[in-house]
Amino acid sequence: MNGKITYHQQVSYCGKPRCRKCREGVGHGPYWYAYQTINGQTTRTYVGKSLPPEVQAELDAGTVSAIEATGLADLSAALIRVSTLGQFRLERRNGQMWQSVTEASWQQQRQVRALLAFLICSPERKASRAQVMAALWPKRDQETATENLSKIVYRLRKVLGHPQEMLLRSEGDCLVLAGQHKVWVDADAFEALLAREQSPRNESVLSEALALYGGDFLPEGRQIEWVFARRQILRRLWIGLLLESADLHLAQGAISSAIDVLDRLLANDPSNEPAVRRLMIVLGRLKRRGEALRAYHRLAEVLQREYGSVPSEETRTLYEAVRQGGEALSTSESVIIATVPLVGVPLADMPAPTDSFALEDGAIPAVSAIQKEPIGRTHQNPLIGRTHELELLRTMLLQTEHGAQLHLVGQRRSLGIPLDTQRRPQCMVLIGESGIGKTRLAEEISREAQAQRWTVIWSRTYVQERGIPYRLWTEVLRKVLNIGVGVVPALRTSSQETLPLQPLTALLPELNDMFPRVVSANAPIHFMPEQEQLRLWEATRDLLTTISESTPLLIVLDDIQWADASSCELLGYLARHLYGHPIVLVGTCRETELPARPPHPLRTLIAHMQRERAVMTVNVEPLTSEQIGQLVSSMSNVSETMVQHIQTHAAGNPFFAEE
Repeated sequence: MNGKITYHQQVSYCGKPRCRKCREGVGHGPYWYAYQTINGQTTRTYVGKSLPPEVQAELDAGTVSAIEATGLADLSAALIRVSTLGQFRLERRNGQMWQSVTEASWQQQRQVRALLAFLICSPERKASRAQVMAALWPKRDQETATENLSKIVYRLRKVLGHPQEMLLRSEGDCLVLAGQHKVWVDADAFEALLAREQSPRNESVLSEALALYGGDFLPEGRQIEWVFARRQILRRLWIGLLLESADLHLAQGAISSAIDVLDRLLANDPSNEPAVRRLMIVLGRLKRRGEALRAYHRLAEVLQREYGSVPSEETRTLYEAVRQGGEALSTSESVIIATVPLVGVPLADMPAPTDSFALEDGAIPAVSAIQKEPIGRTHQNPLIGRTHELELLRTMLLQTEHGAQLHLVGQRRSLGIPLDTQRRPQCMVLIGESGIGKTRLAEEISREAQAQRWTVIWSRTYVQERGIPYRLWTEVLRKVLNIGVGVVPALRTSSQETLPLQPLTALLPELNDMFPRVVSANAPIHFMPEQEQLRLWEATRDLLTTISESTPLLIVLDDIQWADASSCELLGYLARHLYGHPIVLVGTCRETELPARPPHPLRTLIAHMQRERAVMTVNVEPLTSEQIGQLVSSMSNVSETMVQHIQTHAAGNPFFAEE
C-alpha cells in the first residue's frame, strides 16, 4: 500500500572473512526494519532489536486474533508464545497482551536460544542431556559441556519465567519443554492444523495455515543440521499448500489470484514443475504465451544448472502446445488433465487480456528463434583478468531475471513485508580509460546473455554526434521495434484510439508510415515541451517493457561520455522506472572525457542515481603485469624479453598491449 509502513525482523550477514558469527551461520541480530513504499519506491529504515511500543501493541493484538482463529490452542491458558517461522521471537503473557522478551540473556545469549530451538525440534519436546550437549557443544569435553548445560538451563528457565509452572523441567536425565497448551509454538500449530484438516482443504483452512507460515523455520540457524531437517519438512508442507491454494483460486475463476500464488511459489522453489505447468496453462489461455514460454525456459535452466536434468516429458509436451498456440493448446486436453487436475471454470472460458499491448492470438516464436545480433569481433583473444567485473555483470542479469518474477509475487506474509524489498539496480556503468577493456567486457557479457536467451541490443555514440538529441537511443528504438514485429504481433491499439507509440514519431519518422490511419485520424494535440518530453520517455519505457514480456533485454550503450544531455536524462529515467522488468542497461564511459567544470550532465546524473541505488558503477582497473604477460603469451609465441618490454610500456592497458 502506498505510504504504509510495515515491519520485518531479519538476521543480517556481513560476510567478512574474520566474522565468527557469519562463519557459524548465526549472523547479526535479529534486527527490526521499517519498510515504506511511496510512488512505487520502497525504502528500508533500521529500527533496532525491538519494535516501537505502539507498533508492538498493534502487532500483538493482530497476531492474537489471527492465531486464536485457528482454534488449535487455548491461548487464554498459554503462558509463552514462540515464533519460529520467518523469525525467532519469544513472548510472555501479560494479562491479555503479549510482550516480547527483551532481556540480554535471551537477545544476546546464542546458546540459550539454541537450547530452546533444540527442544522445539525434538520429539515430544524431550531430549536427553547427552543429546543436547552433543548438539550444542560437539567439540567440548564432557565436563565442560555439562557445566555449560547447567548454566544455560538456568538462564532459559529465568527467561521463560513462571517457575511454579515448570515450563522447563527435568525428568531423570532428560530435559522436557512444556506442551502446546502452555508454550505455544507457531510451527507446531501449523503442523497440527494440516494434520487435522486433510486434503482437499477449504479456503478458510488454507488461509489460516498460510497465515501461520511467516517464513522459513528458525532462519538464524540456517546451517544447523537438526534445524535444517525440520525446516525442509515445513517448507514442503507450505509449498503443497500454495499449490492447493492456486487450484482453489482457479476453480473459483480467480485467475489473477492464482497467478500471484504460483509466482510466489516459484520465487521460492523455481524447480517446482507442477507449479510451472499450472502457470504455463493459465498464461497460454490468457494469450500471454511469451510469459508462459519464459516460465518454461527458466525451469529448464534451473534443472540443468542445479540437477543436471531436463523437464519431464509432460512439461515438454505442454511447452510445445503453448508455443504453437491456437488449436495446439486447445487439443492438448490429455496433457492438461494429466498434469494439472483443475476443477471448476474451464480454461477455455478464462477472460481474455485487456492490455493494449496484449499478444494477439497467433504464433509467437520461441526466444531462441529471434534473430541474434552479432557481438564484437569474430575472433577475439581470451578475456583475462576480469573475473570480478564479469561476475558482477552476471549477477545483475540473474538478479534482474529473478526479480522480474518476484515483482509479480506481491508481499510475502511476514508482518506484511516481502522477504527482499530492497531494490537492486538494473543499470551498470563500466568506467575506465581508453583501451582498458570496457567494451570487451560488455561484449563478453552480451554473448553470455544471448546464450541464456536474452536479446541484446547495442548502441554506440561518436564524438561527432554529441550534439544530436537522443542520438544514443534512436538506434536502440529502431532495433527494439524490429524485434517487436517478429515477437509481439500487436504493438498498437485499434485505429480509433490514441497510439501509445505516437510520441516516438519525433525520433522515428518512419512510424508515421507504419501507422498512417492512426496518426491522421487524430487531431494534433499541442503539449508543453516538458510534457512532450515526459510522453516520449513514457512511450520508450512502455515499448521496452512490452518487448521484455516476450524476451529479456540487455541494452548496451557504448561510449556514453559523448551522449547529449537528452540521452543522459532518458537513461536516468529508464534506470529508475524499469524495475521489475527483465531489462538490464549497461553503459561504457571514459571518465577522463567528462569535464568536471562545468560538470558534464552524465557526471551529475550518475551521482544522483548512485544515491538512489538506481545504478552500479564499476571502475575497470588496469591489468597486473602478470595478467598482461598472460594476455600477450596467449596471442603468439613471443620472447620473455618482449613480454617484459610490453609489460613495462602497456601500463596495464590490454588494448595497448595487444597493439
